[in-house]
Amino acid sequence: MFTEWWRRVGIAYVLLYNLPGPAELIPGVSDVFEAAERWLVVLAGRRLFGLTLTIFPMGSGDTTYNYVEIVVELALAVLVATGWHLAVRGRAVSPRTRDHFTIFVRYLLGATMLGYGWAKLIPTQMPVPGPDRLLQPIGDMSPMGLLWTFMGASLPYQMFAGFAEVLGGLLLFWRRTTLLGALVLTGVLINVVALNFAFDVPVKLYSSHLLAFALLLVAPHVPRLANVLLLNRPTAPIELRPFPARRTWVRRTALVVKVGLVLYYAVAPIARSYQMAEMYGFLKPRHALAGVYRVTAFTRAGGAEGAGMDDRAPRWVRLAIDGGGESLAIQHADGTTQRFPLTIDAGRRVWTFQAPEYGAVRFDYRVGARGIVTLDGTLGSGPAHVVLTPLGESLLLGRGFHWINEYPFHR
Repeated sequence: MFTEWWRRVGIAYVLLYNLPGPAELIPGVSDVFEAAERWLVVLAGRRLFGLTLTIFPMGSGDTTYNYVEIVVELALAVLVATGWHLAVRGRAVSPRTRDHFTIFVRYLLGATMLGYGWAKLIPTQMPVPGPDRLLQPIGDMSPMGLLWTFMGASLPYQMFAGFAEVLGGLLLFWRRTTLLGALVLTGVLINVVALNFAFDVPVKLYSSHLLAFALLLVAPHVPRLANVLLLNRPTAPIELRPFPARRTWVRRTALVVKVGLVLYYAVAPIARSYQMAEMYGFLKPRHALAGVYRVTAFTRAGGAEGAGMDDRAPRWVRLAIDGGGESLAIQHADGTTQRFPLTIDAGRRVWTFQAPEYGAVRFDYRVGARGIVTLDGTLGSGPAHVVLTPLGESLLLGRGFHWINEYPFHR
């Protein structure tokens, strides 16, 4: 009896954790649910833990709000499960209820992994490190930044990881292949969770829940797997109960709905990833000036070429322009690096950007032989002259793959 209560707690918690679920596709439902949930979590944080929650999930899934939210959902799950258990007088959860819950977890996890997988197969989640990232010393990177950099630096590995996520996700949409898909995703998600914890990626709570969902799908098969893998015993097949519908039109409607859902969850992430690649990723046209440059000349009024400038504006040593020509990174002689939004007017041959210590900066530029860029304009209160020599492709991105390595190439 106590086991069935725990089973009901688990079912209630998974459903509460994923609310509003498919209903969020209905306009307005998600906003209403989010407002109600936020009110309840803020109230619980104040009353139970003495916390004033002012930071809400925006990019990070490991906020204080998220931890309080889990406590609230677990408490609600206990209340729901207890009421459910008493209402049925402790009877076992019916096989059909367990089947429907399994279907919910299968489709939820499958759709989620397809979204993450296609964002790696069409590499937009971890893009190729841009010039500004290549300019940053590795010691100045955050652990998460380092993870994104090494994943983005190897497109084959990122695509392999994405393929594993897509494969496991697709296999969950059919009963006969659910166990195989859950085993694939268990291995994949153990690695994902380990990376999130080891590199301080703020998706620890969510990825741990995804791993738990995969393990939920594997759990009923553990005795059978133990017989085959450990005990060298035969095992019997499980019963694959069909969708409980006697009328033909109901079965056909259910099949149409299933096909529609599978196509939507399989195709929509491809379209989103492709759109992201066009807007921000490898499909976006590359600007002619994008790249990393060494500053071979840097003079300002009152300063000599190549000499250190005043304390307000230390000498530039390297400069990087992102692939779209919209971001500028400047590395100074003192080791600091600053980033600014950049506007390049190719018709007028003008650069403009805003910098705190300089104010509005405007440079006329010209491109000479071997891609050398010369800048002349105003920097701060006086004129400035800068010469930039392109460094070419970085070793990290240009080394490539080699079947034969006579010696290790390790730098």
